[in-house]
Amino acid sequence: MANDLESAVMRKVAWRLVPLLSLLYCINVLDRFNVSIAALTMNKALGLSATTYGLGAGAFFWSYVLFQIPANAALTRVGARRWITLIAVAWGLCSAGTALATGVVTFVIARFLLGIAEAGFFPGVAYFMTCWFPSRYRGRAMGFFFAVGASAGILVGPASANLLRLDGWLGISGWQWVFLAEGLPTLGLAALCPFVLRDGPADAAWLAPPQRQWLGVKLNAEREAAIGRHLPMRRAIVSPQLALLTLIQLMIGFGVYGKGFFLPLILKTFGFTNLAVGYWTSVPAAAGIVGMLVFSQSSDRTGERVWHLTVPLLIGGCGLMLAGVAIGAHAPLAIAAFALAAFGISGSLPVFWNLPTAFLGAAAAAGGIAFINSVGNISGYAAPQAVGLLHDFSGSYRMPMLVMGGLVVAAGILVPVASRLRPGPAADRPTGVFPPQLTSPG
Repeated sequence: MANDLESAVMRKVAWRLVPLLSLLYCINVLDRFNVSIAALTMNKALGLSATTYGLGAGAFFWSYVLFQIPANAALTRVGARRWITLIAVAWGLCSAGTALATGVVTFVIARFLLGIAEAGFFPGVAYFMTCWFPSRYRGRAMGFFFAVGASAGILVGPASANLLRLDGWLGISGWQWVFLAEGLPTLGLAALCPFVLRDGPADAAWLAPPQRQWLGVKLNAEREAAIGRHLPMRRAIVSPQLALLTLIQLMIGFGVYGKGFFLPLILKTFGFTNLAVGYWTSVPAAAGIVGMLVFSQSSDRTGERVWHLTVPLLIGGCGLMLAGVAIGAHAPLAIAAFALAAFGISGSLPVFWNLPTAFLGAAAAAGGIAFINSVGNISGYAAPQAVGLLHDFSGSYRMPMLVMGGLVVAAGILVPVASRLRPGPAADRPTGVFPPQLTSPG
């Protein structure tokens, strides 16, 4: 009977919340990375070099980093339903407004405003998942969430490349159609949020009273058992373990954004047409979805987290370095290497977010997740700038990819180190850091 109740509750919760949040994340990723396809013609139209394009692409993350913790603080006060709705409306308008850019300055401003609008979405969802999904279900929920978001990588290339072919229609350039056509659907999804989302189980009229009671008791028990339950937010975010996890997230970001913003431009160097580039970029994206599903489901099934994060990071970093070797020499090998890199790096993402939520208590969870995500996303600015500068210095994308891959490998090496640190004073936890379910089956 207990198992039947648990299964019924989690099935209802998953079907109610995960599809909408995942579709929003898909559009979120699409609106963030469509600039990489638009750049195929936009850079020439706006007079952007690789360095100035990297500056503009990375400007998104200036505001994204600065506004994440304030945005999540607002979420806990306003409530997820209202806040996520407002965020979606704002980023849809800002993404479509990028079509109005006329040069470097306006392009940077448009990306900066988009970063403000999107700042609270991902950490807000990561926190929101802790309010609805017990730990044994959270990895699968985040895995599906990440996988649907990653499907934007499959859509962004072909969809944006075909939108580029509308160049001149109604007097609008092809790259402008990319931003207009892909920014406005966010508003439609935002309209659904007030009707679908609820702030917690207590507000869920679509759950029967015994179901609400079971879920509330289960989530409260896990919060009490969290390693850092006695740590206030400020203590949690300066703990050695959280600091190292933040560094790991920063290094992972170099792999994500160093590849994501420049993959179309790299493939273009092999002589592909714009349309062919759009379709080839979907191959690594598809591999990334497979990685997310494989590693998140395996991690939840076994209860092991540390090596389910370490292994995909090592695979992803080696894939990026292999791609760097293949650039300018062998197109099929480069595409296969980028697919391997996406399989590993994307596969690490849903597993990673189980680690900070495992020891942050309710008081620290929203701020701690936002802190990791905001500092980690400094790579969103630093990676495009580094790739652009290294390209202009070396004349090739080979060196940038070798450097990005090396950082991802280093992140994988640091994960077992983080697992042995303490989240707070010795009195808070007398032995290791992660609870048994993070480091061993069970």
